[in-house]
Amino acid sequence: MKSFALARVLQLAERRSETLSRSVKLAHGIWLRARGHQVQLVALRDARIGQLAGELRAGVTAARLQETNRLQQVQAAEMRAAQDAIDAAHQAWQARLAEWMQVEQRVKALRLLEQRHLAHLAVQQRRTEQREHDELVELMHRREAGTREVWDAA
Repeated sequence: MKSFALARVLQLAERRSETLSRSVKLAHGIWLRARGHQVQLVALRDARIGQLAGELRAGVTAARLQETNRLQQVQAAEMRAAQDAIDAAHQAWQARLAEWMQVEQRVKALRLLEQRHLAHLAVQQRRTEQREHDELVELMHRREAGTREVWDAA
């Protein structure tokens, strides 16, 4: 029986799919960590706003207000950077996911071809077995018919 001609291609595609799957999971983890970092920054910002509100009620010097304003600007820049990191991580994750999905479709197609090949081989094997069986039955009938003629002649 012939082996599946694309077996090596299928094996390589499966390995590539597994590698890309790990890459997709890694990219997803990076995206989740970036989102977690943003959540931490938002919590920190909210805490600083609450602290500032308490200080403003009590009265704040101009120098302290300027320092607080500068800290808020730094924090806003950190928030923008965090959002940019989230966007970049999400884009990388989606790109890897799309690539993995494409490779996975190729693997599925190759597996389908392999199944069809195996099914074809099974049909050929059954036909060969049936042909051999039919030939044996025909040979036995000939022998049996030949033996009858010898007994009938005697």
